[in-house]
Amino acid sequence: MKKPVFLSLTLLALGGPPPASAQIQAAQTTAQPAWTHATLQAATYVVLAPALEGNPATLSADQQKSVLSAMGRDLQGAVLRRYPKARFVTDAGTPGVITLRPVLTVPGSLLPWNSFQARVELGQNGGNTVVKDTFGVLEIYQHQADAANYLFDRLVSRLP
Repeated sequence: MKKPVFLSLTLLALGGPPPASAQIQAAQTTAQPAWTHATLQAATYVVLAPALEGNPATLSADQQKSVLSAMGRDLQGAVLRRYPKARFVTDAGTPGVITLRPVLTVPGSLLPWNSFQARVELGQNGGNTVVKDTFGVLEIYQHQADAANYLFDRLVSRLP
């Protein structure tokens, strides 16, 4: 038993292909669900806690709270606008549920030439997909209170 493990590690270290059993395991852990418009339309979703990354300190505590609240609410609205038959639950343990995690990366400073990056991480049965886009500070500022709707409508429109 020790020889195959040693041989596998040696092949990997030398840049050789991993043994077939390792290739199968890698394919199983990275397999993506077959998401089509029809499956997403009929799916059940749960929105996980939104997150701010990057430099959220450029936003005041009140702004952070407001943005996080809007991210969860407006992502759900964007999905319902795209897939009107979708259902939402609050329990991530619901069988077959697709998890949605909204994430906003805040730039180092809110200067006009900087950008936010928004993404939605979709997950189901160990398969994950990320939909993301970049939005300029001025672009977000122009949408004011409707900014999260704008972001997530654009992101969700990229789904099948």
